[in-house]
Amino acid sequence: MKRTERTIFSRRLSLSMMVAASLIVLWGFSPHMNAESDKAPTAGSAEEFKQYLDHKVPQWQETYGVPGVAVGVIHNGKVAYTLNYGVADTKSHQPVNEHTLFQAGSISKSLTAWGILHLVDRGLLSLDDPAAKYLTRWKLPDSEFDPGQVTLRRLLSHTAGLPAHKGYLGTAPGKKLPALEESLSGAGWFNDPVRLTTAPGTQEVYSGAGYTLLQLVIEEVTGQPFEQYMDEQVLKPLGMNSSTFAATTGSPFTSTGYGYFGQALPDYQFTEKAAAGLSTTSADLMTLIINSMNGRNGQLPGNPVAAKPLIQEMQTPVLTDNGLGIFVRTLPGGQVMLYHPGDNRGFHSFYGFVPESGDGLAVLTNSENGIDLRQDIYNAWVRSLTGSVPDGYDALAAGRQTNAYITQGLAAALGLYLVIFAIRLRKRRRVFITKHSPQPFIRLGIRVVLLTATGTCLFLASYSWSILGLQSGLKNIVLAVFAWHLILLAAGFFPKTRIRK
Repeated sequence: MKRTERTIFSRRLSLSMMVAASLIVLWGFSPHMNAESDKAPTAGSAEEFKQYLDHKVPQWQETYGVPGVAVGVIHNGKVAYTLNYGVADTKSHQPVNEHTLFQAGSISKSLTAWGILHLVDRGLLSLDDPAAKYLTRWKLPDSEFDPGQVTLRRLLSHTAGLPAHKGYLGTAPGKKLPALEESLSGAGWFNDPVRLTTAPGTQEVYSGAGYTLLQLVIEEVTGQPFEQYMDEQVLKPLGMNSSTFAATTGSPFTSTGYGYFGQALPDYQFTEKAAAGLSTTSADLMTLIINSMNGRNGQLPGNPVAAKPLIQEMQTPVLTDNGLGIFVRTLPGGQVMLYHPGDNRGFHSFYGFVPESGDGLAVLTNSENGIDLRQDIYNAWVRSLTGSVPDGYDALAAGRQTNAYITQGLAAALGLYLVIFAIRLRKRRRVFITKHSPQPFIRLGIRVVLLTATGTCLFLASYSWSILGLQSGLKNIVLAVFAWHLILLAAGFFPKTRIRK
């Protein structure tokens, strides 16, 4: 390449990098980094709340990147609105409708609790019996604590002494699902053997593994596969006719789950169905709420699954805020809300209700980014009921703002780095490695190996496996880190020249 051609090339490259720097800085300070979560109508009617959602949910979908959302609103103990937004699948553009099935994640635990209570109602179980009384296929490993104190009530309320559980990631289609006993013994990604780590009944520790143990109890007592028992004795009797614990792969109603970056995720299946295996619709979640909720006169509606005293027991905290398969929280103004969230890879959900007022909310989303959208809908709902934001709102807003500032700082620093890099290219303070003397190939090799290794690990964890929690703006920080990786990798091919004195 002639000197004139090299000069033209260098100038063009410098101009391109300066333009890139400007775009990165603008991206870092763009409004999508600081999307306002919600300014819901204060103490409005169900109609006002519905109008607010119709206005805001599409905006939130675009801000966060959530293809499909289903929302159910209950008012005065009755279904007020079934709201569907976006698509169940971005390739077919199948819209979300009343039949769309979403994975419900840990909401499965609430239904499992109904399944246990049904057996208690029939006299086949007792809540204060040890789980070991009903188990023959598997038992807790020996420990310093008494396994006889691991009762069904404590398993249901996360007070059985089991360790904090990371959550079940599921198994991709085509791969062998571990048996229930294998799961309890620690088979599967990020899955540890179920064991006692603290004295039962002394503290709350959220543990999905406890519900896997309850799943085994149900199968041992009934002699049926868990999904069959739940379909026949719980879901259908409650009127949740579209819901299932069986695999839904291939069903025309099944929504695709999406990662933080819009990538379609596999239709993960679960051995641990009691903890994470429910697929449901917003209409069925509203049916669950109505079956669970006190009427305005204080009477529980009748249902064929469990007697009223058992449902009341289910909704009574065992320690602090843990009921049996459900959580209890006091809202601003003193109203009591019962609720449970759900989180599987590609899906985030929520259901909650206020027995005193007869209000309820169900939210289902088909994206990892749905965790932010779900939170915004919940915040707006609480504000519409109470006139105040819920506990944790200010901390969430502060966390989102902090993450936005971090992203903007990373983007601005990268923009400045690119500007300096472009100037040095123009002044030939940096040249392509083959034009460099001496040629620092060892340093370049080390840089390439380190950046490729860290970038690949980050890519796998955030994109391919989708096991990192990137809510509240953390996704944008990861994107900024990826940008730094790429620029530093490219810069390594243009090492600095020595300053001539």
